[in-house]
Amino acid sequence: GYSESQQYGSLAYFSDNDWHQVETTYNITKSSVTAQSEYIPAPPSGEYPVRLYWPDQEAWPDNGFQGAIIPTPVKDCNNCQNMTPRNFPLGVSMDNNSTVFTFADLTNLDLSKVKIATQPTHYAVQVSRAELVRFQALINGEKVSEAMVLVEDAVGNDLYRVTTGTDGFTPWIALPSNFHLDFRGLGGGDNPDGFADDEYEDSCSDGKDNDGDLLIDTNDPSCDYSAGTREMSLYRYTAYRFGYGYYSGEFTLEENSLQETANLENVAPTVMVTQDDGHSFRRVVNITGSAHDGQLANSYATDELAQWDQGGYVHSVQVKNPFTSSWEDAEFAIDTSGAAEGEVTRFNRPFSSWYYEIDLTGMAGEGDYTFEFRSFDGIEYSPVVSRTIKLNTQPPTIFVNSPSSFSSHDEGEVVFEGYAQDPYGCPSECNKDIGLVYMQIDGPNYQVTTPVQTNEDGTWGWAWDFGSRPRELSTYTFTIWASDSDFCNGFTDECQPVVLTLTIDNRNSQPTISVNQPFSGIRISSSTDTLLRGVARDFDGDVTRVDLEVKDVSNDYVTVFEKSTSEFSEDGEWEMNWDTTQLRHDAEYLLRFRSYDGIDYSGWVEVSIVADNPPNAGNNQPTFDSSEWESEITLYCDSESNSVDKCTTIEIDLKDYFSDLDNDIQFISVYNDTSISTDDRHPLVVGVGTDGVARYDPADMQFFDDNMEAWTLNNVIFIATDAWDSRANSDPVTFRVVPLQFSIQEPEKSWFDDDEYAIYTGIGLPGKQVSVLIGGVPVNNTIVSEDGTWELGVPGSRIKGDSSTPQFTYSGQTTTVESISKGEPEDDSTNWYLVVALALVAVLALASLAYFSGFVGFEIEGDEIQKAPVEIPEGYGDDEIAGENNPLERYEDHPGWLWDPSSEEWVPDPDYNE
Repeated sequence: GYSESQQYGSLAYFSDNDWHQVETTYNITKSSVTAQSEYIPAPPSGEYPVRLYWPDQEAWPDNGFQGAIIPTPVKDCNNCQNMTPRNFPLGVSMDNNSTVFTFADLTNLDLSKVKIATQPTHYAVQVSRAELVRFQALINGEKVSEAMVLVEDAVGNDLYRVTTGTDGFTPWIALPSNFHLDFRGLGGGDNPDGFADDEYEDSCSDGKDNDGDLLIDTNDPSCDYSAGTREMSLYRYTAYRFGYGYYSGEFTLEENSLQETANLENVAPTVMVTQDDGHSFRRVVNITGSAHDGQLANSYATDELAQWDQGGYVHSVQVKNPFTSSWEDAEFAIDTSGAAEGEVTRFNRPFSSWYYEIDLTGMAGEGDYTFEFRSFDGIEYSPVVSRTIKLNTQPPTIFVNSPSSFSSHDEGEVVFEGYAQDPYGCPSECNKDIGLVYMQIDGPNYQVTTPVQTNEDGTWGWAWDFGSRPRELSTYTFTIWASDSDFCNGFTDECQPVVLTLTIDNRNSQPTISVNQPFSGIRISSSTDTLLRGVARDFDGDVTRVDLEVKDVSNDYVTVFEKSTSEFSEDGEWEMNWDTTQLRHDAEYLLRFRSYDGIDYSGWVEVSIVADNPPNAGNNQPTFDSSEWESEITLYCDSESNSVDKCTTIEIDLKDYFSDLDNDIQFISVYNDTSISTDDRHPLVVGVGTDGVARYDPADMQFFDDNMEAWTLNNVIFIATDAWDSRANSDPVTFRVVPLQFSIQEPEKSWFDDDEYAIYTGIGLPGKQVSVLIGGVPVNNTIVSEDGTWELGVPGSRIKGDSSTPQFTYSGQTTTVESISKGEPEDDSTNWYLVVALALVAVLALASLAYFSGFVGFEIEGDEIQKAPVEIPEGYGDDEIAGENNPLERYEDHPGWLWDPSSEEWVPDPDYNE
């Protein structure tokens, strides 16, 4: 360099040198030199063994550090080779404004022999007294060779980079323990005097932060001369060897040698398994994964960063399979990373991928098996990772319950049902591994495979809609098989499929159509938008169109109107609007409807209507309001009654539903469609009075039919006619007649306390009264509800004595039910004397009955005994018995009794005296 400009300084390290026949051993200018463990020869008189210079002016901030020094560059670029001398221990750094001499363990040298030959500037020359320090690297108590130790001062400047030897120790290095400068302004001496050995020329006046507390020299409380303390040197170090571990520490250096031990800390490796628990394997288990040592980032900028982060490499991955009892017998996974042993780069590392494979064919049956994995980095093992896998050794079996092979199908779809079996999970959870059932369909120019879901118990079902297939009769083959986690997924594989041959009849079915409005025979009022609606369906497709033809009946059925619609709801409902203002009044028209499915037409559905289009253009047609109209009314009839009011009746005030703006409704009648016979009796039994009230009593139908089931009137229609013979129809109403007979449902128990009720229920004619009596005295009554049911309670307090027998009256008839008693009955002990007595009485009574009635015959040997009739005295006919034209006969062998031939039984003889 040049004077007053930045220059390259020398950075030198001397150790264990032998010096002979030298006058000045170290003559240093604008450089940084460290010397240790040497003998310094004594110089001639007037000379000094160490001379230190800084010939230029002071380099400091106020002059922009003119004349500053920097180390010689060791790299020309970031990616260029580092030219630092091999095994050079010092950090490539130096003070830019000082000549520095650091010495340790130099024999025959002290501060009085270090000559500072420079101008009196603050920091131009520094003399650092140093101590010998070395480091030992251990891991788990074992010596670690080739471990690198980086040493920094208190503010982070790199000082040394040394490596441990086979004994685990680094070489001894010199670390300053005190700093000495010779400059003006210090008390206690003649300064500067060319030497840095005065009282205050130490670390409290060196301009450095030696202990890292960010306080310098006398600003640091550690610099207290009265207490004999000064600022001590703090050093931090980091020990590291790739594959072993890392350690960082610090120490404060006293004025003596130091040996520091770095116990390296190893980060355990990590092993990862790709497959989750429950992963399924088919006979051969192949488990994959990865492993790394230390920490692993997503990416690295350099190989060095990857090595620092991971701190080592995985040596092996051990696997303990279900048939291995200890780790000593464990097997090893195969490294598939492709990396060389110990090679860690930014992109790869040993065991970045691995696999373990074992063939369990014949070794194990279907079930769950647990594998354990751990990795080893040469120092420690990773935590154990376990995986429980599913082993599949057998394919599932399929069964088809329906349809049967060679069956025919013509309803648009074929429904398949069956079940599958698989041994995994047995015996408690058989079939849990059943997956999809596959249906492979082969037919004319057709092949498709469809997966079908199964149920938890292995059953399955599926419907094949063949409506889109060609409209023809064809034969199809269905190949059906089941799958599980590893067998037969998408193809038959090792499975034994069920093959069905089915005949598919997809020939087209005719569509259908029905007309909901108007009803046949109805009278339609003229309108520009008369609504026609109905439903059209096709069982093997969709209806695409509904056609309408209107024919004039009285004019040779000529077609007067045609229209079509292609708009349908999801349920097949359709609607059309028709302008009927041009129809002739009171003329009959035939409406014909048919549907079309794109292939075939349905049959025609015909509806006959009469046009209501009176000539008076200003007339307002009667209208019908259906908002409160009931479409069905239920009536009840007592099937066992002979009363004239055996049925409920209905009255409908039609004036509430029909109206006319001209207020000229002339009459309301019951409609009778002459084209059908089902409504012929409607006008005969349903009457509409001049008051506009319609009345129906179902009992009137008995004149035509005794069967009450036939008394229901379906779709009764009323017609209102105005002065211009314009008419309006009501919506149909059905009078539903329900036959019933009076019944009584008795309570579940037969005894009741005073505060309880015996609840009786039953069925009867709505509106009728049901009464209950006990001993002829009324107890309670109720009216049968509108739905034909009734309920009645008898208070327990109305039971007379121990028990009473209720009697029910209904519509003139009386019904007696079982007796009910008061209070819960008590179990009495059996009176055997009474039982015997009653038994004897019963035997005697039977004997008497047998004797007098001939119930028992006795066959006696001997002469036959003849019965001799006895004449009844004259005048006997005056009494009740003789008054009958049936004389009684008396027999001597039956004293006290008379024989009545008409009833063929014995009667007491009123004239008999014992």
